[in-house]
Amino acid sequence: MIRDTSLEAYDEMKPMIGISRRAVYEAIMTGGPVTNSEIARTLGWSINRVTPRVLELRAMGLVEDSGTRPCTVTGRRCHAWRPRMEPIARQLEFA
Repeated sequence: MIRDTSLEAYDEMKPMIGISRRAVYEAIMTGGPVTNSEIARTLGWSINRVTPRVLELRAMGLVEDSGTRPCTVTGRRCHAWRPRMEPIARQLEFA
């Protein structure tokens, strides 16, 4: 369940990120915590297209590691990502 405040913050942040990053971020917001392979499956993309976008979102402070767990796609233990809402509000203050 996504909180109303999270959705409001996301709507304000949307213009600040590119289309591919936005698609990955939306997959994380709606399915999170999710692994890169789970994001790739959801979007119908290759893992090589997803991983750089996750790294960019992490560098922007929009996504954080929620720990490792078995991936539903690969069956291996992988890092799962979740949205990090606190920094968004801070970034918006300075935008």
